[in-house]
Amino acid sequence: MKTNATCTVCKSKGMTNKARGEETRRRLIEVGLQLFAMNGFNGVSMRNLASEAEVNLATVGYHFGGKQGLYEAILNEIIACRDEVMPGMDVVMEKVSEYESGTLSGEEAVAWFFRSFMSGMLSNPASIWGIMLINRELAAPSEAYSMLDEKFFSPSIDAMNMLLKAVMPDGTTFTEIMIVGTALIGIALKFVNHKAFSDRVGWDEMTPERIDIITETLCKRAVAFVCCNEA
Repeated sequence: MKTNATCTVCKSKGMTNKARGEETRRRLIEVGLQLFAMNGFNGVSMRNLASEAEVNLATVGYHFGGKQGLYEAILNEIIACRDEVMPGMDVVMEKVSEYESGTLSGEEAVAWFFRSFMSGMLSNPASIWGIMLINRELAAPSEAYSMLDEKFFSPSIDAMNMLLKAVMPDGTTFTEIMIVGTALIGIALKFVNHKAFSDRVGWDEMTPERIDIITETLCKRAVAFVCCNEA
């Protein structure tokens, strides 16, 4: 999994000490993100981190105070990109206003929301490792889960719930809204690690065109799931 160390060394020549330090810090975050996403917090050692990043063992401690500090720095990077993964409250409020004024149908609002977070999760290759790490935190929370819940999960879910509450029938309970929203998120997360699916349908890689096929197919089903009349 090692990246091209030679290129990193070449780039560092001529840099100031501060610039080299920032380059090393960035490299540790990138390598750490991939290792933690693949192996979980407890499955990664300081020695492993240093080896994969091709730095001295003491460097992790120097920049982050240790493995926990690096992990929290990585989570903060993910949190900073939250609204790129799922629509934030401000933009959701705009869509709800459009729905309430009649300029946007409930079906269109749900399609917009689902398409937005499918794109946020799947279209940017750089975000995939972050989503995989989020998946791990959901399945097996670490000590840092509370920070991720407060700054990433709760704001994203609050925004989603606002839209679902607006478009679902009057009297829909909070529990039902949470069940529906959790199901929608689960559908999207299922395609983050897409190898099993790709193998079954005979796709050798996940191209933008294929991501569009997945997104639009699921978008239609999501609209039906949220907006259909009850039997």
